[in-house]
Amino acid sequence: MEKTTVISRIWWIVLTGLILIVLVFFLTKIVSIVPVVYKPFTGDIQALLFGVILYIALRLILKTLQNYLERRVQKKYVRPLVFIISLIGYFVILLAVLALLGVDLSSIILGSAFAGAIVGLAAQQILSNFFSGVLLIWTRPFAPGEYIEFNSWQYSYMLPSYPPKYLSRDEFRWKIAGTVEDISMNFTTIVENDGTVTKIPNSIIIQGAITVNPVRNKIQVRTEMLNSVDYDGLKKRIESIASRMKEIKDFATSVEEIGRETYLVKITLTTEGGDSEAVRARFMEDLLAARKNI
Repeated sequence: MEKTTVISRIWWIVLTGLILIVLVFFLTKIVSIVPVVYKPFTGDIQALLFGVILYIALRLILKTLQNYLERRVQKKYVRPLVFIISLIGYFVILLAVLALLGVDLSSIILGSAFAGAIVGLAAQQILSNFFSGVLLIWTRPFAPGEYIEFNSWQYSYMLPSYPPKYLSRDEFRWKIAGTVEDISMNFTTIVENDGTVTKIPNSIIIQGAITVNPVRNKIQVRTEMLNSVDYDGLKKRIESIASRMKEIKDFATSVEEIGRETYLVKITLTTEGGDSEAVRARFMEDLLAARKNI
């Protein structure tokens, strides 16, 4: 409803400006209200009046857009958007005034197109990130403060890690998961679960698959035990730890690998409520204490 109101207001401003332009043309050309002394300058007067009318209409449109954008996005993003629109508007006004003054616009338009092509090729990636940022800010597929999981073909196996199995999880980082801290005109900043700050170009963000506020209720823990440790006894210890933590609703254990002296146990926890990383840390602390008594 609000967007429809803004569009209708802009249309009324444009329509009013066109009516004033037609009125100026009618008075200066048909009715000829310009004094005889200034007849040679009729075209200049007409161009000046047209320019003033278009300038006033543009300022009203920019003000309306600015008020609308400030209610949708953060104020720091409004200024560059309004600035770009104003540059385009002023360029159009300049062309209209020059055309009324009888200037041949073909060379100007050709030169502008050539210069625009050169700048566009030179700053292709920068402009791609910028307009992608405009799209993200305008459409708002996610907002700062939301938790997202991001994956794209550019980063399908990004930053693979191979930690030793007996110390940590071994995995490919096939996605970037974390809380969106900021969406600028060029980069989207994500704070991952371990505190890592990742800045992704906006042109990459709009091409990827994004899951907003996914359900995070599965936790995996791996621990290495000596072969002399009874597995059934270990399961009972794990059940005792899990039952004491109200956030854990279910658990499952399995033996992943068996070595000459040790075996690797995977524990999958199903949680409900609370910070999954905090729950995992508490569980591992209790498990570490329990291992000493096994």
